[in-house]
Amino acid sequence: MVRAGIVGGILFVLTLGGCTHNTNGPPIDPAAARALSDTFMSDLIAHRADQALDKMEPEFIKMINRSDFPPQLDKLLQYCGWPLDSELKDIQGGSKIYTDGHTNPTRKFIYAAGTNKYPKGQCYFSVEIVPSGDTLKVTSFGPLKVTAGNPYP
Repeated sequence: MVRAGIVGGILFVLTLGGCTHNTNGPPIDPAAARALSDTFMSDLIAHRADQALDKMEPEFIKMINRSDFPPQLDKLLQYCGWPLDSELKDIQGGSKIYTDGHTNPTRKFIYAAGTNKYPKGQCYFSVEIVPSGDTLKVTSFGPLKVTAGNPYP
């Protein structure tokens, strides 16, 4: 009977221990992440490519020449068009694994937006935030086109 209790206790501890979320990065302040994401969307709406690039994490900035970013951003946004407005629809948590093996927690914000090509509800924009040093940065972003139905009516 005692043996069953000990085994049960060990299994309980192991089960709870397996439910933790290990990342190397610091936790994300939800309000600060939301403010950064909203500002990034405002930069896209106003066609401020340089300001948007300044909000990207260093790993992204190292991969691109600053002068190449505006035309590449324009090409990316041809998929759905440039956002004209934004309305937050969803927030998701997760983690990102980098090529060197370290991980960071993420906070993804999904916005509905009318664009210069489609009415609101046809395209959404995702902005993913990560800790970077002692601040937060955008790690990825992009348009999401609805192909069937509306995920956020």
